[in-house]
Amino acid sequence: MNYNLSLVISTLAGLATCLGIIFTFIKVKNINKIIVFSLSMAMGVMFLISIKELIFPPITYILDHNNIILSLFIIISLPILAIIMLNFTKIFIKKDSSLYRVGILNAVSLFIHNVPEGIATFASSITNVNLGLKLAIGIALHNLPEGISIAVPIYYSTKSRKKALLYTFISGMAEFFGALLTMVILKNYLNNNILCVILYFIGCLMLLISLTEIRPEILKYKEKRYILYGLIVSLFILLV
Repeated sequence: MNYNLSLVISTLAGLATCLGIIFTFIKVKNINKIIVFSLSMAMGVMFLISIKELIFPPITYILDHNNIILSLFIIISLPILAIIMLNFTKIFIKKDSSLYRVGILNAVSLFIHNVPEGIATFASSITNVNLGLKLAIGIALHNLPEGISIAVPIYYSTKSRKKALLYTFISGMAEFFGALLTMVILKNYLNNNILCVILYFIGCLMLLISLTEIRPEILKYKEKRYILYGLIVSLFILLV
């Protein structure tokens, strides 16, 4: 198991958030199309990987290697835990008229939101580097619009690109933090049973993120053609 490579992959996926700073330098007429396209790719990649690679294989393994009662407990309880974790981040998202405050709240909420994604990428990369890379691509695409949501409000409220970059960087480093936390805690205890449970939980979490967080955000924009383009590209990514 290459822990260092998995840590690098997770960190790079998170640092894609920093790319949001680009949109403080240029005025893009069709930024909505860019957001919809990248979010659609992210949703497609995360949804399909969650089903195909992260949920079904661990279920089969857990049912084959544990008693029925324990297996059912794990299969039922982990989606509930994923729902709780996903909704926990919404505590930090509050409506406010201050553009600067909006940027800060986005940074804080997305930092907490991104920690599980760091865990997901790290654990997936340990299992299969190719799987980890595909998930990292999906998460990176998901992080680009997040970076925009942090950098743009902070820049236009403070006129400081340094502050905008700082907060996007802090938010992006949540992926590294999640991956590092996983490595430190599980390095000496990781085995096939634990890894399957982790991957199954991560699959539930990624599935929820793609359906309850990314999908509603995409539907806010009336760019159906770019949704289709994004989904087609996500299929291509998974077939490579």
